[in-house]
Amino acid sequence: MGNNEIKNPVETINAEDLEELEKKIYDLKNLIGLGISLSSNLEFESLVESVLYSCIGRMIIDKIAILLEPDIDSDNFVVHMSKGYDDENILKTLVINENSPIINYLKINTIPLEFDSLKEFPDLINDMEKMNILYPKLIVPMKSKNIFNGILVLGEKYNGEDYTVNEKEFMLDLGKFAAIAVENSRLYQMATMDRMTKLFIHHYFHERLTEEIRRANKDNTPISMIMLDIDHFKFFNDNYGHQQGDTVLKETAGIIKKLVRNMDIAARYGGEEFSIILPKTELEDAIHAANRIRKEIEHHEYPGQTDPLHITVSLGVAQYNVKIDKENKDFIERADRALYKAKMSGRNKVVAHKENLHTGE
Repeated sequence: MGNNEIKNPVETINAEDLEELEKKIYDLKNLIGLGISLSSNLEFESLVESVLYSCIGRMIIDKIAILLEPDIDSDNFVVHMSKGYDDENILKTLVINENSPIINYLKINTIPLEFDSLKEFPDLINDMEKMNILYPKLIVPMKSKNIFNGILVLGEKYNGEDYTVNEKEFMLDLGKFAAIAVENSRLYQMATMDRMTKLFIHHYFHERLTEEIRRANKDNTPISMIMLDIDHFKFFNDNYGHQQGDTVLKETAGIIKKLVRNMDIAARYGGEEFSIILPKTELEDAIHAANRIRKEIEHHEYPGQTDPLHITVSLGVAQYNVKIDKENKDFIERADRALYKAKMSGRNKVVAHKENLHTGE
């Protein structure tokens, strides 16, 4: 064919360039898949964990942390989640103000940066000393749509080598995906979460209950519910004031969040009443979970104006029964009636509803 012969373009690329090209194609495929996954995941903790494991898998590292603002009212960045650290409690001491020099620097320089390269800036030294507990090697700002909402801190690679240009490009794109996903998840949280207690709102509780009942019917799995009410809360408010009452609500919600599973849906049902949906849970297991919550709250020391304060709660438990729970409200009413009986029979109790009412353990 002479000069008109068509050559395979791959033949004109040397082996080293071809390997780099294949790595970029591989990274691009991973980023597309990750982007799709993150954009479809609004569950905040699961989303953040996906980001961290994606970094671990691609960079082959043993330490990684993500710094985020705890909520929309916060002015500080803290370690929200981490992997690979021996003592993660130490990481909780790291607090970086959103107006600190290093945050202002990262807002402008939104590319992955070698941590050691920041040492030439005297203004950043104090913040860098704080971050040393993370054993940082690479800092990845999370910024998208002009919104800065976090930092990924990567440790050393297992092989001890420096991060390559391709790896930094991958992390640049991942940081942008993560920033968008975190922002979307935060917006979703604002729409579904009670601002004071950080539990789900009443309306979202009903939506999730419908979903979980549908899933339970389809998969033939049990589902239970706990209704919980703070005993004598009006008396408490009248005697100690509404600010003290707000503290009790927040800390009670915190105890509930600590003790429920990731799959459970805990909500502020209204006022001082809380509700918890427990998927794949038989009645006896729900009674046990309710008693754990009751005991933890009973022994918890709530901060008071002088001495610690104590409260108790009453709880009603019911398991979904397709034969008698024709609507969601039937299921809720049975748990609520059990709660009412717990109140009427002395408070600080768990009462479960079957066909008849009986007191839990």
